[in-house]
Amino acid sequence: MPSKDFSIVVVGGGMTGLAITTALLRAGLDVHVFESAPKFDEVGAGVGLGPNAVKALRGLGVLDDVLVKADPPKLAMRPYTFISGKGNHEHIFDYATSANQDGLGIYRPMFLDALVPTIDPKRTHFDKRAVLISTLPSGKHIVTFHDNTSVEADIVIGADGIKSITREFVAGPHPHKHLSYVNTNTYRGMVSISALKKDGVKTDLTRPLLWMGMKKHVVTYPIKGNELLNVGAAFSTSFIPSPPLTESWVERSVPASEMFDAKWAMHVVEPLEHYVKQKVVLIGDAAHAMVPHLSAGVGQGFEDAYVLYRILTHPKTTSKNLKDVLSIYDTIRPPRATYVQRESVRMGRLYHGFGPQQGGNDITTTQNQLRGIWEPVWNHDLEGEVSQHLDKFFGPKAKL
Repeated sequence: MPSKDFSIVVVGGGMTGLAITTALLRAGLDVHVFESAPKFDEVGAGVGLGPNAVKALRGLGVLDDVLVKADPPKLAMRPYTFISGKGNHEHIFDYATSANQDGLGIYRPMFLDALVPTIDPKRTHFDKRAVLISTLPSGKHIVTFHDNTSVEADIVIGADGIKSITREFVAGPHPHKHLSYVNTNTYRGMVSISALKKDGVKTDLTRPLLWMGMKKHVVTYPIKGNELLNVGAAFSTSFIPSPPLTESWVERSVPASEMFDAKWAMHVVEPLEHYVKQKVVLIGDAAHAMVPHLSAGVGQGFEDAYVLYRILTHPKTTSKNLKDVLSIYDTIRPPRATYVQRESVRMGRLYHGFGPQQGGNDITTTQNQLRGIWEPVWNHDLEGEVSQHLDKFFGPKAKL
């Protein structure tokens, strides 16, 4: 029997959607997840998670599952070393981490592999692309799918990514669907590290590196036991956002570009004031898709999931106070995620502003601007913030 008197539908089965689904099901809540694809799948390669994301996964009760699939299967911070992309590749900056900072690098499909087997198949539904969210007189919501089927629930959690349908319900109609193209394209691919060494590459590729330049940068980090090098090469034509592209955002590379398998046109969600309307809640990229320059986007999705999990599983949360309880989420999350969005943009400008040409920054200026940019993201006391709001709402004697 469910532990609560309300039902939940999660729209979208990516990393954030599966994290919140798994945690809520383990807590005994009535949850179903609807995924538009024929199966759970993730596009992209590795993802780096900072201490804040690790804490959120631990709070959700899924960290141990994820660690089993991580490579290596242990917590360890691997911060980037910044070097010049030109000349002799001068050293620019190293981020020193303290011994108590936990980080995690994991291949995106492996994250799903860690959680999918733990979910009751009866709770998962595929080929279900949401096209409309509506409200019944009772206050419940209906999610309608492209095949004209629908599902009813007390709460709808929109984890349906940057092209979210649930966002239109929460944030209202918008000519550009609340999206912007940031005039940056990224090429992604993987290459054999042994092949690179054979071809004469002398750089130590066993740790994450960020090669800085003017209006361009390259990120490299090893995956799969240091066998492969994940490469992301980005270039910007402007730092002024534009309307979203009408053509495909992803292009497969032509055979001549053997190193890269895809080019991605980088889009973001413009900062939203609210992530909740009635009992429809946005999490992850549906709420705050951001540029990846702080490696913080996925972590913000896990923070969303953690806050929502704490609120919904609270002993005093019931169907009668759901709307008021969800206001706690809407108080905590937009300011925090918007701050990380803004800092990610600032970091991108640093990435693409190094070099003597066109008034770029020198090494000393770049070092000064890089110092301290990660700490507010990594060290935020989310657990304490949620507890404070729950105590204020329910009273301190109602702690979990």
